[in-house]
Amino acid sequence: MEQKSLFRKMHSSAEVDFIAYLKDYLLTFPETEIMIGCDSQNYAESTIYAIVIAMYRQGKGAHVLYRRWKASKELVRSTRLLTEVWNAIETAEMMGANGLPKPVWIDIDLNPDPRYKSNEVFRQAVGMVEGMGYKVRYKTMDPMITYAADYLIKV
Repeated sequence: MEQKSLFRKMHSSAEVDFIAYLKDYLLTFPETEIMIGCDSQNYAESTIYAIVIAMYRQGKGAHVLYRRWKASKELVRSTRLLTEVWNAIETAEMMGANGLPKPVWIDIDLNPDPRYKSNEVFRQAVGMVEGMGYKVRYKTMDPMITYAADYLIKV
């Protein structure tokens, strides 16, 4: 099984192949909307990345899968931020390649306000997501899935 398809359930930390898990989940709950979020943070000698897949059922909340991993510290902020966005896109592309529906949103943890450092790659990241055919949400649009990703990089 490919490492990038191994995720964990948020409520139990049980490891699952997210492709097979989503297929089963969507058979049971076909009305589910899928959203993907991402975040990253440098700590000591590492960069921690997190990708979150939320299976949202209106009025029922979201069931969450996540993948969290450490990589060598990325000293260039723009590279780190674009890498986190690309990992979210790559997750969405894996879904499509395996016959799953597109996520409703890809949430990125970047700010359109030029006063914030993440703004340096904001337009490029939005262009990457939209250029791949996905809808994007970002700070100021209440990207709820990035809150879960943010939590995961801090635990």
